This record gives sequence, structure tokens and C-alpha cells, in this order.
Amino acid sequence: MKFIFTSLLIVGSTIALFAQTKQIIQPKGVPPGPYPFSLGVISNGLLFVAGQVGTDPQTGKLVPGGVEAETEQTIKNIKTILDAGGVTLDDVVTVTVYLSNMDDFPKMNAVYQKFFKAGSYPARTTVGVAKLVFGASVELTMTAAVPKK
Repeated sequence: MKFIFTSLLIVGSTIALFAQTKQIIQPKGVPPGPYPFSLGVISNGLLFVAGQVGTDPQTGKLVPGGVEAETEQTIKNIKTILDAGGVTLDDVVTVTVYLSNMDDFPKMNAVYQKFFKAGSYPARTTVGVAKLVFGASVELTMTAAVPKK
């Protein structure tokens, strides 16, 4: 009997360990987009934010002003998704930056660093690409750790 109870306990723990939950994050006031992806997904204690570009939430068009303005707007757009998921930029653990022109790296970096605390920057990868959606100069994805409640 003790063996059966112990076996059931181990099996139950294993199932719980590998069971995944998935919560879709859709910020209030942001209409669902026409494309087949979620803006954010929480799974196993992490919030995964889909790639975002510097579009004005009111018009859906890229903000004018080049890579600096686009970087700022992109991070603001991501912040809206993070807020809806109950996290902040301080909780971000990794970022991927896509640039259509690697010569824009210093300009993007100057804006990017204003949003994070020195000494606790998230891990980051920057990738040069041939082209981005809507002709954007920059696209970012972020993953944040969701604080335990």
C-alpha cells in the first residue's frame, strides 16, 4: 500500500511538473490584430511578447523619425503588453532586437538603454535582417519573468 501511494505521488508530481499552462495576454483597449498571433502569452512563469515594431497605437502606422523614434514607440508598445500581463520592464530577462540596418545599432542602443536600469539589463541578442514588417527599422521581442503572487 505504501508503495502504491508513493508511486502515485511521484506520477502526480511528474505530471504537475510537465503540465503547462497558457494564458493569452490582450491589453485592454488594444484591438486584436488581423494576424494569427497573440501579443503576449504567459506560460510556466514567463511572459513571451511577440515581435513589435514602432507603430502608433491610434493609427497603426509607423511613427516618423527613424530608428530612434521607432525604438521608443516599440518599447512603449511592449510596455503596454507587459503591463497587461502584470509585469514591468524590470522583469524582462531577455530581448531580441532585429535591425534592418546594423549601422543603426548605436542610435537604437541609445534609446533602448533609457528604458532599463544600468547594472540589471536583460540578456540581449541583436540580429541584422534584410527587411521588417511595414518597412520598420527595428523590431523587438521580450521575455519577462512573471513574479510569483
